[in-house]
Amino acid sequence: MTRPAALGKHLARLWGLVLLAGVVSLAWQLRDGLPSDTRLTALLPQDRQNPLLERADARLGRAFEDRFVLLLDAPALPRATADLAERLSAADGGRLLTRLDWRDVDFADSDPAAVLGPYRYRLLTPSLRQAIEQDGGTSLVQPALARLFSPGGDPEPVADPFGLLDRWLAQQDDSPVSSWQGLLTVRDRDGTRRSLLIGRLADTPYAPSAQQALTRALRAFEAAHPDARLLHSGLIFHAAGGARQARHEITTIGLGAFLALIVILLAVFRSPRTLLALLLPLAGGLLVATPLTLALFGRLHLLTLAFGASLIGVAIDYALHLQCERAVQGRRFHLRPLLPGLALGLVSSLAAYLALALAPMPGLRQMALFAAAGLAGAWLTGVLWLPRLALPVHPATARIAARWWSLTTPRRTLAPGWLAVAALILLGVTAGRLTADDSLRLLNPSSSARLAEERRVQSLLGRDTGSRYFLVTADDEPALLERLAELGQRLDTASADGLTIGYRNLADHVPPPRIQDANLAAVRRLYGEPLATLVERAGLPGSVIAKARATLDSVPRLDVATWLDAPAGTADRRLWLGPVTADDGTTRLAATLVLNGVDSAAEGRRLAALADARPDVCYVDRVARLSRLLGELRRHVSLWVGLALALLTAGLVLRYRRQAWRVVTPALGALLGTLAVYAVAGVPLNVFSQLGMLLVLGIGLDAGIFSAEHARRPATWLAVSLSTLTSVLAFGLLAFSATPALHYLGLTCLIGLTLVGLLVPWVRPAPPRIKERPHGEPCPAR
Repeated sequence: MTRPAALGKHLARLWGLVLLAGVVSLAWQLRDGLPSDTRLTALLPQDRQNPLLERADARLGRAFEDRFVLLLDAPALPRATADLAERLSAADGGRLLTRLDWRDVDFADSDPAAVLGPYRYRLLTPSLRQAIEQDGGTSLVQPALARLFSPGGDPEPVADPFGLLDRWLAQQDDSPVSSWQGLLTVRDRDGTRRSLLIGRLADTPYAPSAQQALTRALRAFEAAHPDARLLHSGLIFHAAGGARQARHEITTIGLGAFLALIVILLAVFRSPRTLLALLLPLAGGLLVATPLTLALFGRLHLLTLAFGASLIGVAIDYALHLQCERAVQGRRFHLRPLLPGLALGLVSSLAAYLALALAPMPGLRQMALFAAAGLAGAWLTGVLWLPRLALPVHPATARIAARWWSLTTPRRTLAPGWLAVAALILLGVTAGRLTADDSLRLLNPSSSARLAEERRVQSLLGRDTGSRYFLVTADDEPALLERLAELGQRLDTASADGLTIGYRNLADHVPPPRIQDANLAAVRRLYGEPLATLVERAGLPGSVIAKARATLDSVPRLDVATWLDAPAGTADRRLWLGPVTADDGTTRLAATLVLNGVDSAAEGRRLAALADARPDVCYVDRVARLSRLLGELRRHVSLWVGLALALLTAGLVLRYRRQAWRVVTPALGALLGTLAVYAVAGVPLNVFSQLGMLLVLGIGLDAGIFSAEHARRPATWLAVSLSTLTSVLAFGLLAFSATPALHYLGLTCLIGLTLVGLLVPWVRPAPPRIKERPHGEPCPAR
């Protein structure tokens, strides 16, 4: 045995041990099932420039992440609501929820007066303050007298004869939720009463078990109550829909590409045994990519699997070149002449895939690693194993290669000058009409109906998930509350001037010390002559006056920690960020003021202007900010596409010299053609369509390299055609995905790879005229 043959044999055995280790590792990693991830937010870039914004976003989102809301409309509402609550509580053996609120007693927490009683004299509503400022509080005597003698009242003649705390608490409760027949209910705009159920999940909303358990419980309820109508809100419903969609698309895309591949390969090679051998590189790639990705990332994103399904069209390229050459060359087949083209093809494809790793997105980095490792594993499997397998060769393969060559070989190739003119025309069309879209909806697989239902529920509940807010910082708590209060006053002024928004402000519930001190001074004034008048008219003993005034001697200030620990302050916990470290290393305090009802860009600009007018106040539009980050990423990918093409072209010039234009034209022409189609059709460019262009670049260069390396071989042209066709099937099927990100990536690949296949015959080196040869007769030597 010669030294190269012996070395190849040892390398093949060593690679077999590597794949065996991959099998063992994958079996161990999958012992408890596939650790998958359905979060599309994993694809978002990390904003490293402002960690405080990330913290604020996470805090605002966390308040809703593990909760869901159901609004039920049914003929027998109390009975149907009780049945739904019972089914939800029993879901997954009672393990689905940690809490379910649906009865009025579920919100009957401890009396807020027990916690806030000591602070009542520092808490006044604006109307009470105004009344005291106008007449000293005389106008408050009659309402207080009526309250003292109200049959349903609970008067406190000494602690709070004017009912200050009750009036303050009543103003804080602006919830549309009311009690009806023991249920929590809300009213629709048309007067429809709906019962409200709020569930808190025991597990993450991305957990498949939680999604399945909740889905089963709701389907069973709807089957038992066909007249009931449910409105859903919550991250778990979006996550469950995204997971179902991803699993469906994995099945359809992967299975569709696989079946199409089998039909094509059987038609060309006429051998199931050969077909199985051609799939070995795919298996080898998956055995390398899957355990390595799980080892480095811990979980496998379902979009990575969907994207990995498209590796079918690429991983098999190497096997196709080997088998097509073997089928035509017969016993004269040798691997060595193919190695330069195979190696260059791998390098160009890896360059395109690894470009994804430069994106500041964990999900895209995972996809890049999975694709690159899969391609490398497929290449090594094909090169080290396939030449050693004794595979049958059907005469039809050589006839197909020769016939396909004669049918698709143009009489003459395109001149570089004409190609340059066409490129200029395409550039002109693209530059004049191409637009871009960096909308965050590209990452949202939820249907428009689901999003509309979510907005309707949020509108009925009168709340916002925190997509727009003010981020406020200060050196200490009094300064922070003062800044929040001043911002609230500015918003009230803007609202009076036509700005139709709402907001939730921590300073409305914990007034700044300055306001608390002013409130206490106003109460002392109220407890002068007005209190004496009230006691006299009520017929109370005179000692009540002294006792009531004595309660004002030492009144503590309400601070943020006390309010947030109180049941009434639960909803404000998401607004408080607490101590944060500034860029200069100092510690400051931060809080958010959440806005709702911001519906137009003009309103957003007015709010941004309010923030610009004050130091340490920042207006944040989470959707707009993330869209800007996607735009920055799109521009970054654009630069990388150009840089990658320039560097690869420079490297190809070193090998192919004056013929290098023939290698790069399929890829470059496909990219320009795709951009022109987008421009003419009015399809905006986005980051995912540009990521698809990276794949077109890699596959287009791969086709150009093989055509230049073996320009006169029908076997090579058959392999290039088959690999391009299978790639079009695999990547092009993504164009039918309902996930916008995958749709645009697939649409780009569908157009671009089709153009690659059409361009290759027109730019490859012109071979001598050939005629169809019978099976077994070799192609002319290169």
